[in-house]
Amino acid sequence: MPDATFSPEIEQMLDAAVAEAERGYGQEFLEANTRQVGRPLTVGVTAAAATVPVRLDADRIAALDALAERGNETRSDVIRRAIDRELALA
Repeated sequence: MPDATFSPEIEQMLDAAVAEAERGYGQEFLEANTRQVGRPLTVGVTAAAATVPVRLDADRIAALDALAERGNETRSDVIRRAIDRELALA
């Protein structure tokens, strides 16, 4: 496979990223930039997690994804929090 050729600007960005990675990342940075991956086995105190299908229109999905990204969360995290808030009002 031939070597890729990048513009000088891209090369500079790549070099900076490599230098940063080689210096290493502190625990605080790693924790702040880590999202949970996969489905939780339990949600809440002791209950096993169950899947509940919900249909959402494109606008709601886009708003949900934007909110999740801003909070560095998953869609499910945001939905669970919204449900908890609504249940607390009941």
